[in-house]
Formats: sequence, structure tokens, C-alpha cells
Amino acid sequence: MITDISVQNFQQALIDTSMTKTVVIYFHAQAVPECATMTPLIERLIGADNSHLDLAKVNVEDPQLQPLATQLGLKDLPALVSFKDGQPVDILEGPQDEAAILQFLSAYQPAEDELLLEQAKEVLGTNPNKAYALLQQARSLEDKAVTRLYLAETALALNKLDETKQLLASIGMADQDAQYQHILARLELAEDAADSPELRELEQKLAAEPDSLSLKESLSVLLFQAGRQEEALQLLVEVLEQDLSFGEARKHFLDMLTSMGADPVASKFRRKLYSMLY
Repeated sequence: MITDISVQNFQQALIDTSMTKTVVIYFHAQAVPECATMTPLIERLIGADNSHLDLAKVNVEDPQLQPLATQLGLKDLPALVSFKDGQPVDILEGPQDEAAILQFLSAYQPAEDELLLEQAKEVLGTNPNKAYALLQQARSLEDKAVTRLYLAETALALNKLDETKQLLASIGMADQDAQYQHILARLELAEDAADSPELRELEQKLAAEPDSLSLKESLSVLLFQAGRQEEALQLLVEVLEQDLSFGEARKHFLDMLTSMGADPVASKFRRKLYSMLY
């Protein structure tokens, strides 16, 4: 939120708001030419919809607001003051370029991986594929337990049971909270549901006829539906290595890869397919 401070809204916009989020107070004056350049820059860098920072603009040409600048000991304009829990935290005085302002603001905004995590949480219920991609990106920046936990939840939503199991195994005891227990319980139910009699029967038949391409193709479909995606793809690779035109194997393979989107496992098997084709 961007607010012009007045005597009337001072308490709410500065003091009260600073109890829940950081407020950046921007002191400016029309008589200071540098403010004309810096004002739109500050407004753009913080933004009206920033969920972590509010911008409170104080025109020191207003006699009623001048005491605030005096109390903070400001000596130069424009000036930025970070304000938290009703107290000033840091001050940046004088004309500043974009890099200096971003460095000042960086201490009060989440890191890039945290922003990606927040974005993923917002879309997890409606677009798990997008959430999965965002979480993978966040994890590549910093591998945190909280990111892996949400990645496990998203993998489970996408029926990636093996990956969900691997991610949960990477969570230490200290981070095995209620969310972890909930995902673990859902995973166990999903695994029970996936272990169908039809799947077990096909596995037994393939064990008896390990060279049967038709059994491998049929079993791969059931494995994929059961969330055992890497196993399913590996079976189809074995089929296609023997016969690229066998049955519906190639179509099943491409359909599975498409449904997995940006999954690293899918990328690995795409490379295998390309090596077979070219």
C-alpha cells in the first residue's frame, strides 16, 4: 500500500501498520529537485500491492509533519526510514539510485525462493503443475525443508507417489509437523489404493515372461496410473528399444511425458526417446 501521511492517518498508517509489517517512510519536499526523480522510483520499487512493505510518504513542507523528520534526526532529503513495531530501524538519506534503494529494501523483503514458495502455495489447489514448477525453481535456489514439504504435497496431488515418498524421507525429525503427518497419511492411502489386484497379477505375469513387450506395455499403463511414473516410463523405454512401432507404446510414452510437464524425470526420459529416434 502507498499512503500519503497526514496528521489524521498517522497513527493507523505508521504506528499500527508497523506492528504487522515493515513500513518504509519516504520523506520528500517539492522544493528539493531530487525528490521529483526519486519519488516515482520509490513508488515503483515498493509498489501498491506489496504484501511485505507499505510505503508511507511524508511531505516535510507540511508544518504539522516536520516534527517527525526532526525526531528522526534527518539531515538530508529525500530520505527513507524503515519502521517496524513502532520504531525506526534504518535510515537512508540523500538522493539514491535504483541499486542503492533495492539494497536498502532487500532486508525487509523475502528472498526469491520465498516469493516462489508463496506463489506456489497460492496455486497449489487449482494448478498443481504450475505449483510444482515454482517449487522446483525455489528449491534450486535454496533447498529448504519447507520447500521440500510443499513439493511433496504437490507431487502427491500429481500422483507422483515415488517422488512424494523420497521427499518425505528427506524431511528431518524437527520438521515433521502436522503438514508432514497429513501428507504421509495421504501417501499411505494412495499407495494402498494403487496396489490393485490387476497390477499385482500383471507383475507376476511379467516375472514369468520377462521378454513380453505386450505385458510391459500393459503394466506400464497401470504403474503410471498408480503414481509409479518412473517405473512405467522405464518399461516403455525397454519396449521402444526393442520395437519403436510396437502397439501403443510410443503414444503412451508421449502422453505420460506430456502429463508430467516440467518434471525432471520426464526430462530424463525425453532425452532417452530423442536418442532412440535420432
